[in-house]
Amino acid sequence: MPFEYWIVLALSFFSALLFTPIVRKLAIVLDIRDHPSDRKIHRYPVPYLGGLAFHVSMTVCLIYSAWLAPHVLAVQNAWEHLLPLYLVATGFQLLGILDDVSPISPPLKLMVQIVLSIWLVNSDFLISQITSPFGGTIPLGWLGWFLSVLWILTIVNAINFIDGMDGLAAGVVFFAALANLMIALDPWQNFVCLISLILLGTTLGFLPFNFSPAKIFMGDAGSLYLGAILGGSALASNVKGATVLSLSLPLVILSLPLLDTVLAVVRRGRKGRRFFAADSEHIHHRLLRLGFSDRHVVLSVYGLCFLLSMSAILAARLPNRYTMLFVFVFLAAIVWGLLVFAAFEKRVSASRMQNGSIGEFENK
Repeated sequence: MPFEYWIVLALSFFSALLFTPIVRKLAIVLDIRDHPSDRKIHRYPVPYLGGLAFHVSMTVCLIYSAWLAPHVLAVQNAWEHLLPLYLVATGFQLLGILDDVSPISPPLKLMVQIVLSIWLVNSDFLISQITSPFGGTIPLGWLGWFLSVLWILTIVNAINFIDGMDGLAAGVVFFAALANLMIALDPWQNFVCLISLILLGTTLGFLPFNFSPAKIFMGDAGSLYLGAILGGSALASNVKGATVLSLSLPLVILSLPLLDTVLAVVRRGRKGRRFFAADSEHIHHRLLRLGFSDRHVVLSVYGLCFLLSMSAILAARLPNRYTMLFVFVFLAAIVWGLLVFAAFEKRVSASRMQNGSIGEFENK
């Protein structure tokens, strides 16, 4: 990697490492904390606003690049993508801060997210065409605009939904950024490399304060911010010159939070609940009910995310036609694994209920 890349990685790491304790103290002074409840896992109030450290980290890196290394931003017109992504991600973070301080109604929250997503798409973060691996290009027109907005909303809320345990969302984003960096280095995509390095450093600098037992939460201010940056960088990438491939690899990398989001939408729809209505049926909640400890759940998800990231890196090195086949088979395997997990979970729950009934009978 270029020497400037190592500086960006170091700046993002140390900025998050140094500023996170400051944000924590600010949240304590302002009494912005996440209080325990039946649905939540933590047992004591934890300060919010940790996501502000991500914004400071990215700001420091952009100042360095613009002031001391402008030639890095000039390569492949990286500045033209970085500035609008930075502004839109800031908008998502402001929305998250408001929601952390005083909960916003779900319809209003979704409306603001749509406006911000449209702003990003209008800044050339757009799926304009689908290039088939078998040859030929299909222009998408207005459908590409719609799919781009939907993509950003999906990634943003996927990261938000999985942020339910200490260190979980930050770790998922870390492994996603690691895979994106490895893929973007060959063929070289300067913008994606810069974004991935910033995400790698800032999440790594934040995790010492967020890993169980967490001293601070990123809150919506952090999860929406990270989701916006991840979703936008995927749209701006152009792996192998094929948009369909550019978006299929992030599908592999983020398949766990994306599937968790899809299942949440289906689950809440069947129960007649709102899309943003919180529940305790996410993958991490279900692992906890199976007897895993907080740390075991997070480390298990880390291991799965590492596997997904390495698989995406492997897929990126395959010929186009094999990449699509690999992605299809891999995603099918993930869905199958999820079905097996659900069946196993159901059997364990039934066994526990039966044992509980037997115990009650013997006590009588």
